[in-house]
Amino acid sequence: VHGILKMMKIQTETVDINDIIKEFLKFNGYKSTVECFEAEEKTKMVANKLSKKNINIVPKDLADPAVPRLYKMAEADKPKASREKKLEKELAEFGKKHNAVLQSARQIFSIAINCLQQLHNIKDGNSMGENLGETIENYKVQLGKYHKILLSEGADRSELFSEAVMMEHKKKLISAKDENNLENIIEVLLSLRVNALQISPELRKNLVYELIRNDIFLITAKKNNAFLLDLLSISSHALKHALCALISVIASTLKGVEYLVENDQTVLQKIIDILKEQEDGSVTQRFCIAILQKMSIKEDLVDMLMKNKMIDWIVKLIERSTTKEIHAFSLDFGSALLANILHANTALDFLEKNPAFTKTIMEKLLALIRESIPTSVLMHVLICLSYLSKERFSPQVEQCAFVDKISDFVEFFSQNNVSDNENDEIDKRTVLDLCAHMFHPKDVIADSSQSMEYNDMKFEDKIKEFENEQGDLIFECFPDEVSQMTNWNSHT
Repeated sequence: VHGILKMMKIQTETVDINDIIKEFLKFNGYKSTVECFEAEEKTKMVANKLSKKNINIVPKDLADPAVPRLYKMAEADKPKASREKKLEKELAEFGKKHNAVLQSARQIFSIAINCLQQLHNIKDGNSMGENLGETIENYKVQLGKYHKILLSEGADRSELFSEAVMMEHKKKLISAKDENNLENIIEVLLSLRVNALQISPELRKNLVYELIRNDIFLITAKKNNAFLLDLLSISSHALKHALCALISVIASTLKGVEYLVENDQTVLQKIIDILKEQEDGSVTQRFCIAILQKMSIKEDLVDMLMKNKMIDWIVKLIERSTTKEIHAFSLDFGSALLANILHANTALDFLEKNPAFTKTIMEKLLALIRESIPTSVLMHVLICLSYLSKERFSPQVEQCAFVDKISDFVEFFSQNNVSDNENDEIDKRTVLDLCAHMFHPKDVIADSSQSMEYNDMKFEDKIKEFENEQGDLIFECFPDEVSQMTNWNSHT
């Protein structure tokens, strides 16, 4: 039977190729050739039946250069067999499992580093004995979670944001709030966040959409922000940390931002208020800045940022970083937030009506580009200056000697010696290229104010694209969060 089926398969493949040839010959009018071909084909079919074996040539290796290309084309044109489809599906599953196992391994490595740090603290006598038990329990719980993933060889993590899981967390959150049980509130929030960090990057948008669809903060159901605002108003650093971390996850997509401001902008205002209470570089400050940076992509929210004097606040933050150490994330996302604000027409209109304030900000930014600040922050500051180089600000441009200071910076920066590190050289070229595109002086004319303009290609559109460029969602997670989490006594 197997031999008969194999012969039938070979004959079918040969007939398919013959049909292709005949179609081509008929289409191009080779009538005599078609007749000869069909006669030869019938002769071979009779010979096959008489000999009871296949006398058609069947290539064993399609990769052999001697094999006619028509065989390869016919093979490529065939629909995939169910076995091939199954293999492809299994390969995709293996890819997901590999990512899950890899992520778990990274988390376990991170826990090992933190354990090592704790041991050093104990050795140096810096560890608080009363927290040691909680720390050990927390590490045991985390290791247990990642151990399960490894044992299951990285099973599909989409169950982490299934409707059942979301509804369970939502019910627990509502119940914990009603009972004023701070520990349980934090536990639920932390559990949701741990789920978000465990899933693979390609599933993160789905998780955010599920958080919105299940209305985790009751923003849609209650048609107000009271539930979330009540939580944000509780006097607890740990709770603010947990809430801001989860809000940052939700704000990672435009739909998430729209969910948070669905009723009004009171959540945005509350995040700004919390931000201004934080110490520089603290974990909660980082999450607040991340939230505001993500929300600033909606231009109609910029007015609230302006009313809260965020331009001045961010500039002062960057200035403070030149004299004391501030976490790089706060500076990077803070300067990106500043660029988003200054790109908005609302901000530009305000600056045009307040020339003294504009001059002050311009002077401070021009001074900052000569300071030792991270390259990403430097690029954001340069982008901000490009927005202020428009014709509408020509009086301030002239008063601040904008053209000369930019030229001096380019000359100074181009002469900077970089280390042998290839990334440093790339950063240097990127900054200089950014300047070359953004600051292009007009030809000097009689009434020229020597203001800087974008070139004729409207590079501001490219800058906006540069600012918003992103691939898979990135959920923030910082190594120094672990020490704070251990004090929550929450089991995730």
